[in-house]
Amino acid sequence: MAKRKPRKPMSKQAQHARLVNRWLPGLILTARSSTGLDTDGDPILKITHRRRIESVGDIARAKLQHEILSWQHHWQVTVFVECETPEGDFYKDSTEFEAYGVRLNDLAELVRPELDIIKNKANPNHYKDHGWQAEILPNRKQEKGRAA
Repeated sequence: MAKRKPRKPMSKQAQHARLVNRWLPGLILTARSSTGLDTDGDPILKITHRRRIESVGDIARAKLQHEILSWQHHWQVTVFVECETPEGDFYKDSTEFEAYGVRLNDLAELVRPELDIIKNKANPNHYKDHGWQAEILPNRKQEKGRAA
């Protein structure tokens, strides 16, 4: 029986590229007013992934921080307001939009007007919490690879 040829080990750069391509699409960042702000005045983000139920925040912060903050992404953004009636019933009002080729820091400029609109629609007596959720969508190259 012929011996199988050993696979060439992946370089560190190739390993990191594989990690980025696997984890960035589907990464969900959630900011709520109830979680507060960090020392720089930015909202504290909860980081999850569509394919995983538990939080992947530590992985993302440690290995993908540069890619999340500095790269331009295609985002599916949901801006929401949560309310509670005096009877104890919860309801949520939200709006969605897509942002193409936007960095995370520039996303706040797009979210703020939408958040103001939706907060003004909500009943101020029922207001509980507000925030936004942004998911990184796959780029054209990744969509083409999945279709093939």
